[in-house]
Amino acid sequence: MRSFLRSLKFMAFVLVAGISVTSCLDSESDYEKQVKIDDKILAQFVENNSLTTAQRHSSGFYYIALESDVESTGAQIGTPVKKGDVVTFNYTISRLTNSMTTMQTSVPNLIESYEGAKVKILSRTIIPEALDYGISLMKVGDKYRFLVPSYLAFGSYRSQHFAPNSNFIIDVTVVDVDTESNIDDAQREEIANYVAINYPQAQNYASGLYFIDSIPGSGKKPFDSDRVVIDFKRKLLDNTNIGSAENAAFFLNTASAVLGLEEGLKLMREGGHSILIMPSSIGFKQSLCVVPDKSRAELFRDRLISTHVRPYTILKYVVNLKTVN
Repeated sequence: MRSFLRSLKFMAFVLVAGISVTSCLDSESDYEKQVKIDDKILAQFVENNSLTTAQRHSSGFYYIALESDVESTGAQIGTPVKKGDVVTFNYTISRLTNSMTTMQTSVPNLIESYEGAKVKILSRTIIPEALDYGISLMKVGDKYRFLVPSYLAFGSYRSQHFAPNSNFIIDVTVVDVDTESNIDDAQREEIANYVAINYPQAQNYASGLYFIDSIPGSGKKPFDSDRVVIDFKRKLLDNTNIGSAENAAFFLNTASAVLGLEEGLKLMREGGHSILIMPSSIGFKQSLCVVPDKSRAELFRDRLISTHVRPYTILKYVVNLKTVN
């Protein structure tokens, strides 16, 4: 759990304090004991399966290069992944239980297959953190298998999808690498095309925000440091609802809301209803990549992460500005 919480705290996505697992009564902490247990399980798994090509990373996970027939969607096959790249990857994640001895037994322990996940490499914005190091070793088109100990994953966290102190087998294929600048340009173009069809009356701002004043308000206009109370629905461009709140109260210019939402609120008046469409650069940006993705809702519920919005997501807010004071 220590490693998991440390990564989350570093990125300021954690809403709870870190939890020490060191016992005052033991000379060896629970964390250190778990490291030894996990290391033994993974080493035994490698030996039992004669994984002669498996290499152990200095942090504790194993990686194995596999054959891949992936077709790149953008970057040229063989392009190395480097720090700061935004990597698009596909993955399959399974539990590696204490009783497992062969690779075949991993099939019943499949947790999730997912295509199109995104992460900014070596920015500590992915769980399990082993994947941050692991994917940085890859090139576009590569497929690797990672054997990940619990201390580089979710630690002692309990999920409906896996038990505490779970080790994992994660197969990863790197599909593409890109830059945040290119992603922003592409998102602005996508939003412009969407707005031209659906909201031709929208106002466009340099930040990338599109503002639609659906029902103009007649009350006070908010400024920096004002306290606002709003109702909102957070959606994708296809109108899938990915969050909502009623009577959400906060002060502007205090990093209490994403930049695009704050900018949009300052264009409104009390009592108004508006639609705000924004690229990820003024939304949740790289946010946090969670593998398996289906655990994101649980982590948000348990207040271990502050949003369940996936990395680099275009957002559409439907907002009612109720009060300004």
